[in-house]
Amino acid sequence: MSSSEQNLNAPPKEATDAVLVPSDELPEDAQKVEEIDFNAFKGKTITVDDIIHSMSNMGFQASSIGDAVNIINKMVS
Repeated sequence: MSSSEQNLNAPPKEATDAVLVPSDELPEDAQKVEEIDFNAFKGKTITVDDIIHSMSNMGFQASSIGDAVNIINKMVS
């Protein structure tokens, strides 16, 4: 394969320059994204409250569900 054929198959330089950059360090107080550790519930009945509480660290969408449930619970009480 010639070098001109390799260049045709390569991604555009602009794309690689925009994507392949060093990552910034996260702030020390950043919330870590974690999955639910079902091993922590071994020998115990898992409740909806347990699942919702665990979702608060799973990422943006799951965290939003956890926040919404907390707001609703505060409104109820």
